[in-house]
Parts: sequence; structure tokens; C-alpha cells
Amino acid sequence: MKQSLTFAVILLAMLSMINAFQLHKRKTEFSDCEGLHLDVKSMTPDPLQAGKNTTFTISGDFTTHPLTSEFKQYIAIGEGFAYLAVYDQDICSDSSVSSSDIPKCPVTDYNTTMTIQVPDDLDNSYVLLVFIWDGSYTSKGQEWLACARAVVGQ
Repeated sequence: MKQSLTFAVILLAMLSMINAFQLHKRKTEFSDCEGLHLDVKSMTPDPLQAGKNTTFTISGDFTTHPLTSEFKQYIAIGEGFAYLAVYDQDICSDSSVSSSDIPKCPVTDYNTTMTIQVPDDLDNSYVLLVFIWDGSYTSKGQEWLACARAVVGQ
């Protein structure tokens, strides 16, 4: 009887310690790319899940350089030095017929969501790039207007 009581007390103590231990979810942390600020407010689900849709909430202040119809929002998933997938979305439209989904240009207060289909063969380690670019190249290469990046699993 005494051994059963001791065992029960130890078991209850262990269970209460296990329940008290907080598991911290690994949240993907985005940082600016070389001073080009873009705020990735959320990513759902976080982290990415292979073969599933992921929705990003992205914002930025472009009062000094308003976004025009030449610019697009891009999300790239890379593994090592290769891009696994690149997605793009229009930011705004010059058209006089405005859509509820696409605002009229120019845009200075940028707030949007973008949903992508994550590749089925996504590895546990990858790099995420979220950037705004007008598609042009200069002598320096690609000139991005804003960018955020995250390294996952490394």
C-alpha cells in the first residue's frame, strides 16, 4: 500500500511538472534585407507546411517612394543557392475601374495579404524572401524597393 501511494505521488508530481513546462513555438523571424524595410506581420501557418496554402500579411510605408503599377509583390522560397518557388502579385492598378482586391496607384500606405501554395518537396531548412520589385535590372543588378528575409531550420 505504501509503495502504491509513493508511486502515485511521484506520478502526479511528474505529470504536474510536464504540464507546467511551456513549449515555445518556433516563430519565423523576418529581418530587413540590407536596409530595405518591409514588415511581414504574420504568416499562417507558421512555419510553412509542404503542400499547403500559406497566407502572408505584409505592410510598409512608401510615402517617400510611392508604389506604382510597375511594382509587384514577390515571395521566394529558396533552398541553398536555388529557388524552389517564386510567386508574384500585383500591388496596384492604373486602371480607372478599381477592383476591391487591387487598389488604385499610387500606393503609399501598403497593407496586403498574399496566399501561396507551398511546394510539396519543401525541406526542413529553407530561406524566405518577401520583396517588392519593379522587374528592372541596373548595372548593380536587381534594384528592390523593399525586402524582408527569414532563414528557417539552420
